[in-house]
Amino acid sequence: MISQDLARKFIEQVTRYTDYNVNIMDGDGIIIASIDPERVGQYHEIAHRIVTGSEDIVDTTVLPGLTNVKPGINMVIMADGRREGVVGVTGDPDEIRPVALIVKMAIETMLKYEKQQEEARLRENRKARFIHLLTEVEGTDPEDLKSMARDLGYPEEMIRIPILIRAEEEDASELLALIRKSRRHAKQDFSIAPDKSHVLIFKSMPEDCRDLFGDYKFILGEYLAPVLARLRGQGRQAHIYIGSFQSRYADYFYAYRHCRWAERNVRTDSSAVYFYDHIGEYLHQVTPFGEMAHIFRIYEQRLPADMAELFLATFGELIRTNYNFKEASDRLYIHKNTLFYRYNKLKDMLGLDPIASASDRSFAEEFYYYIRRKNA
Repeated sequence: MISQDLARKFIEQVTRYTDYNVNIMDGDGIIIASIDPERVGQYHEIAHRIVTGSEDIVDTTVLPGLTNVKPGINMVIMADGRREGVVGVTGDPDEIRPVALIVKMAIETMLKYEKQQEEARLRENRKARFIHLLTEVEGTDPEDLKSMARDLGYPEEMIRIPILIRAEEEDASELLALIRKSRRHAKQDFSIAPDKSHVLIFKSMPEDCRDLFGDYKFILGEYLAPVLARLRGQGRQAHIYIGSFQSRYADYFYAYRHCRWAERNVRTDSSAVYFYDHIGEYLHQVTPFGEMAHIFRIYEQRLPADMAELFLATFGELIRTNYNFKEASDRLYIHKNTLFYRYNKLKDMLGLDPIASASDRSFAEEFYYYIRRKNA
């Protein structure tokens, strides 16, 4: 169906390039746009005959006595094999026939383009609804998610991982367009800009990847490299948060939550944060605080306030650097020997030696997260 708004815009363009009298009629034979505004809304007998019949072109100069029909040529407007309307050009048939053909083809091309754009908008809306249910609505019926995914062409039978990008001073829609143009953006990846500052991608993992857990960071690094290069070239930064692997749509809700958790809780100089690198901290946060207090309360009570602060600062950097004393001391802006002194003092006070004992290291790290969570 030809919309009146589309027909009117087309006529506005026609008037810029020709003085011919052009009319556009809809499927009911009503003139919906014309260079002569007085004719808009009038019934056109030949147009109705063409739309409802089998004729593709009618020369009205040889058909005298018709109501509200001027001499000229009228041609059917086709869209997807259907008769959607008629275009009429007034004048000598031999002179205006090429003009009428050009106008007809232009309208049909415009209709095809508008249909493609509308289909793209509808698909984007369906995809937005699908991703909204995946990420924002816990407990959505898995069968509903599978049905929506099939309609969009996203099979569930593959492993995907969410990537949440927050770009500083970057329009998320522009960033999303850049990502979708990347040659590494696969057909089975789905993406959206949930707000003005974020882009979310569910990146599919290669099915032939034999060492998924060892290689996935390299795969994502290659995927994101063009985007990061562009942002850096513009003097901008991006913060990237990678969630957890999932193969069931019902679990994508939690994968996305892992991205958001990393965004809120992980502070690092690196441009990319991988959720799996912070499992201990995450699990500690989701453990009921009361349960943790039953374990650590006495240790906390026997640790003076100044030593608690020293413990948080010291073990915070030791944990972040995997107990690399040189790196940790640099991050604390103290001498390495000073760090050893602090460590030994805390070790004696708590009766722990995290370097020598794996169980002591686990205890110290869990105690660190407990103290930090309580003081947050």
